[in-house]
Amino acid sequence: MGTDARVRYTKKVIQDSVIALVREKPFHRITLTEVCRLAEINRTTFYKYYRDIYDWKEQLEKECLTRTSDIVLKADAPTSVSDILTRQLQDMRDNARLYELISSPNFESNVMDMCLSMCLEKADADTKLFDGYETDSRRRWNCYFVVYGMRGVIGCWLKDGMTEEPKALASYCTEWMYRLLTSTDKNACGDTFI
Repeated sequence: MGTDARVRYTKKVIQDSVIALVREKPFHRITLTEVCRLAEINRTTFYKYYRDIYDWKEQLEKECLTRTSDIVLKADAPTSVSDILTRQLQDMRDNARLYELISSPNFESNVMDMCLSMCLEKADADTKLFDGYETDSRRRWNCYFVVYGMRGVIGCWLKDGMTEEPKALASYCTEWMYRLLTSTDKNACGDTFI
């Protein structure tokens, strides 16, 4: 096993250990001792790569944001929301364990929201998706509504084993987003739903 293979293996067993522990309890209650014991490594090995468990988490979050940034930067303009979401969802499927971890409430992170926001910002820049609102507050509210709604749907998709194709899920999310954003009165309070 070469040096790079050993590094990848060690980082993988650390990640696998955190995933197992996050299934049991919140991240802030996980100790380095537990991670090392489960990964079958010593603290010195852990410290070769990370300052502490929060440094490990930060590096993982940066990896996710870099992955999404690469997806967004590689997208040709103009890019539809469905196209960008399909690419992001395919990356989630290809890296399921990573995204299952960051979407877990026990992981205590907003990096999934940040990834989805990056996708929507790119689509908005290309298509002016969120333009036409009376106030910046209403525009921002709709952006948040869409991001958190998509986060819920994607979280469910991840928990259900990602049986739907990424393109089908992207189409579903896009359809509901356009229903919200293209209602006849963008400034209505939505009393019809109460």
